[in-house]
Amino acid sequence: MGRYLLAGHLTRDLIPGEGYRFGGAVLYAGLTVRRLSWETHVLTSCAERAEDLERLFGELFFHLEPSPETTIFVNEETASGRRQRVLARAQALNFKALPERPFAVEVLHLAPVLDEVPPEPGIWLEAVRFRHLVANPQGWFREVDEEGRVRARVPDLSRAPHFEALVVSEEDLAADFQGLLSELRARTEILVLTRGAEGASLFRGKGERFFPARKVSAVDPTGAGDVLAGAFFGLLFRGKGPEEALKAAMELAALAVTRPGLSGVPTFQEIANLPFRPQEC
Repeated sequence: MGRYLLAGHLTRDLIPGEGYRFGGAVLYAGLTVRRLSWETHVLTSCAERAEDLERLFGELFFHLEPSPETTIFVNEETASGRRQRVLARAQALNFKALPERPFAVEVLHLAPVLDEVPPEPGIWLEAVRFRHLVANPQGWFREVDEEGRVRARVPDLSRAPHFEALVVSEEDLAADFQGLLSELRARTEILVLTRGAEGASLFRGKGERFFPARKVSAVDPTGAGDVLAGAFFGLLFRGKGPEEALKAAMELAALAVTRPGLSGVPTFQEIANLPFRPQEC
């Protein structure tokens, strides 16, 4: 069982009329990776107690950097797309909570939601020794205004390293779609661009291939892209080819949107029932 580390903010998402529920790419992707039989570690910063997180998410190993606040999002789905506000923000990660230095893993997965893990490799390159570097870095493409509203931005990626694989969405690149897409393609061997309910594009070298999504009755799209990213990376580094890994990851993301919140993360049994065999990956 390989060791897999995700770094980013665990969040609390405020659902109007319902209250808070846990979220964040580290949980959606992390639980997916664990159910693909990886030993899965999460480095995060929040105000939650470690024992509470371990009780709620016993499948994962948490390395917690205490913060006065947990990052809180309010998500609103509209006809023109998702609107987000930030009510609270945890501290940026410093990678000091890892039990060893360097912390040896097979896969380092950067999963920032609000730029809490920088593109520059200094702090995390010193703290983690890895074989494969991947990211679904939605947080690099966001900024928050004085009223807490999230808006798209163009980050400075000039010092970002070369990644083995990246997963981003069309929404992530809204500030400069063509410019950011071109830059990301130059910084990775494999790029997956998710296109909402339509499907996803796989970029390798100069080639591009589009994969249509399976149509389902969507209940909650939150976290579907993170499930896809975790599944894609988890399968890719267990020996699946990029196309096969993406097809399987899209099936898992289609399952994810049919249930609310983290209950949408596919179970061990649902993964076992799909037309690939993760136990042999």
